[in-house]
Amino acid sequence: MKNSKLLTGLILMLICSVGMAQGQGLYKVVYEADRDGNRISGSLEELIAYVDSGNPVRVGWELLQKWPNDTTTTMRHWTDGGFVTSTRGQVFAQIRGIFGQGFAHISGPPGIFLFSKTPNSWVAVIGTDGNMRAKFEISEDMKELPEEAIKAMESSKVKTMWSVMVKERSDHRP
Repeated sequence: MKNSKLLTGLILMLICSVGMAQGQGLYKVVYEADRDGNRISGSLEELIAYVDSGNPVRVGWELLQKWPNDTTTTMRHWTDGGFVTSTRGQVFAQIRGIFGQGFAHISGPPGIFLFSKTPNSWVAVIGTDGNMRAKFEISEDMKELPEEAIKAMESSKVKTMWSVMVKERSDHRP
């Protein structure tokens, strides 16, 4: 009977400690910048301090699609910063390969589509300066696009949002 109570107590302590450990970290947006790299909110210096301390980083960016009927659709993406660099007062995150996707046509239901019928990879480097440099496989459908359109997809300006893993306590700063 004593062993059973002891075992139950140990199991409860283990469950509680695992739950507490998982709850000690969360992502917090610490910096946002517009398409030109101008601060919207947060502190670039704080983001750099987190990056330089090795905290996990997620990057979000916003794409705008202007349609022929003069409406604009916004699409926001978030992903882990796969390879993060701070240099010369800026932060850059390399995005791991994903399948290239785009906006579904405005006349249809909200959604996205994959650029190619075959698996391919889209990668990018996104900076706090608003620059996004992308590389991707050019699908058969894309080969019909003018070269300028392809170049525009490879280099664009985007609004960025940067979040870092922090502790819940108020002393979370590096």
